[in-house]
Amino acid sequence: MADDNYDVLVPESAAKWFGILAGLLVPLFFGVVGAQLYGSSGGESSVQVYPLPEE
Repeated sequence: MADDNYDVLVPESAAKWFGILAGLLVPLFFGVVGAQLYGSSGGESSVQVYPLPEE
């Protein structure tokens, strides 16, 4: 008993557009997050180096 009269909530091309947007935005998001986490900020280093004490 297949019901041929059903309401379409999203157009048929929604899967295509979702795939295109997800394929572009998700890698871009991870690239921005990775650049913020692992990138250097203007050549500054977060590691502080102290001279050894003289003996």
